[in-house]
Amino acid sequence: MNCFGLGCIFSTQHGQPFKPGRKITINEEDGEPQVYDFLVIACDPQDGLPEEVMKKTDTEKKIFSPVSMKSFTFQTTLMKFPKVVDSESQTNPVEVFNPVNLNKSEGLLHSYRSETRKEAYQQTVRETELGKSPTDPNIIYQDKLSKVSHEYVTCYQLVGSEEGGKTQEQLWDLLQEQMRDEKNKEWFPYDASKGSKIEQFHTKYFNHFTIESLKNGPNNWDILENQGKKNTIYVHASTAFESVLHIYNYIELLHQTCHQSFPDDKSSKIAVVGAGPSGLLISRKLKSMGYTDITVYETKANSNGPDAYYAGKTQTNMIEQSELSYVIPAELGTCYLSPSYQHMYNDFKKTGLLGPDGDENELISLDQIEKGPFVKSIITDQQFDNDGPVKTLFREYPETLDIGGHDGKFPPIMDFEKYQVVKGFEEVHKGGGLSAEELKKKFPCFLEKIGLDAIRYIKYHIKHFGVRTPFPSTKGRVQNDIFSTNIYDFLKDNGFISLLGLMQFGYSLQGYGSTGQGTTISAFYFMMWVTPHTFRTFIHNDVKQIVIDGLGKTPDWFKTNVPVVGALSKGWGNVWNNLKDQFEDDTTSEGKKKVNIKFETRITQIIRDKVK
Repeated sequence: MNCFGLGCIFSTQHGQPFKPGRKITINEEDGEPQVYDFLVIACDPQDGLPEEVMKKTDTEKKIFSPVSMKSFTFQTTLMKFPKVVDSESQTNPVEVFNPVNLNKSEGLLHSYRSETRKEAYQQTVRETELGKSPTDPNIIYQDKLSKVSHEYVTCYQLVGSEEGGKTQEQLWDLLQEQMRDEKNKEWFPYDASKGSKIEQFHTKYFNHFTIESLKNGPNNWDILENQGKKNTIYVHASTAFESVLHIYNYIELLHQTCHQSFPDDKSSKIAVVGAGPSGLLISRKLKSMGYTDITVYETKANSNGPDAYYAGKTQTNMIEQSELSYVIPAELGTCYLSPSYQHMYNDFKKTGLLGPDGDENELISLDQIEKGPFVKSIITDQQFDNDGPVKTLFREYPETLDIGGHDGKFPPIMDFEKYQVVKGFEEVHKGGGLSAEELKKKFPCFLEKIGLDAIRYIKYHIKHFGVRTPFPSTKGRVQNDIFSTNIYDFLKDNGFISLLGLMQFGYSLQGYGSTGQGTTISAFYFMMWVTPHTFRTFIHNDVKQIVIDGLGKTPDWFKTNVPVVGALSKGWGNVWNNLKDQFEDDTTSEGKKKVNIKFETRITQIIRDKVK
């Protein structure tokens, strides 16, 4: 079996065959009608193409119905604040997550990331790894921060589908209230009265099927089976999952399992609607397949720097903070990379999308370094019951937990590595009626419990998803309980609840919905994101060796010599800008561009033969 990255060339074929002779007419607001042979929908099929713009088949209407497919509202705001001065006993982390606010999904501030601290940390990691300085990493880090007077901070808000959409202005008003609220000062240390808004991004986010639709249809496999019908394919993130990685993998899946849906004639005229990551990546793929007449339609202007690079949900803002000797990329959309991205990253590097050697868009580590400043922290509010196992143990034997706290007060904010252990301990033992003495005996062995449960989850994932990405090509492989169960119940019912603490950060922080009790997100989406590769991104360092020992060998995804959590030194926007430059330069023998992007072009109507 030939494989690419984590995926494979599949024997199972999907999609409908391409029908030569059927035409697709696109009417522009300011232009002549254009006729095409093949149509690619790379924009949101719900809001981007309402019925008055493109008539849909009955199957398409059912698949993309708001009854079957829900979405969130997502807003990020880049702020500038006076620098927060760290105390000797407290260093503010790079990133902070509040699971309670995320679980509510009411637009409350649920996390923030200091772009200034991120850059200072990345430089500290680089210098430490290269051996440039034998100094304590904390001293290097604080020395860099001492040179700046302001911090740039990205704030995150999310509104669930059940709450109804909130406007950009409504969310901005709510964010200002949150930043000023004295109750939040324990975890949001910035002075809102002296803050200024630099940039803001408001978008519909994470189109996902309901649990009912995943069970009974329509669902992702219905999209796959209907690819090519009416000479149309869909590659928007809603076909799989809201990440560049899943878009990339889904396009590979289409290439391997729906090849009959593409035109045989490489000179066929192809229209792509949308120039976000989906539209750019499918255009790249079509060009690599030999097609030479591809037109991409985009309503927005071409944002190609130097201060900002935008493409769909990629929103890279370049911040000049000369005291750190770098221009800092602040990502308001597409952000991190993990080892799961490595095959895609290698492809981008090989094909020049990361820039030339010596001036490359490097993969920069955000991994926690030994004895270094904390990168990630979690708010503990409402995560531990007053009479639950963790607080019981904290009151009687605080040294056993080793989670800090002053004057007997439970810490309001906790380092992620410690949190994932005590949160798992809480979930496993709550309601068990154990005494403080009994809990004290059990806690030292709990890391092993997490490790063994991690091994079982990895094996469970491989059994039901295999190595195929972004999801198995046939629905029958996936156990029906995965579709019909929400994330929390799935973890609890399958004995994985000890992993909840690490999954809160690894899944929910990305904006893919709550992992808490009562969440409406199916475990299917959880498993699509939390693959064995991704698992390595947020697993406790001490648990990694337990997993290796338990599996009897070091998995390939543990051997990968790449950052567990990484970011691009020039941002994601730079990748898409390089790809657009490649499109400009790649022409046919007649001098015509193989991929032509028409920016600031509004489509008024798409007419497909035999769709009324």
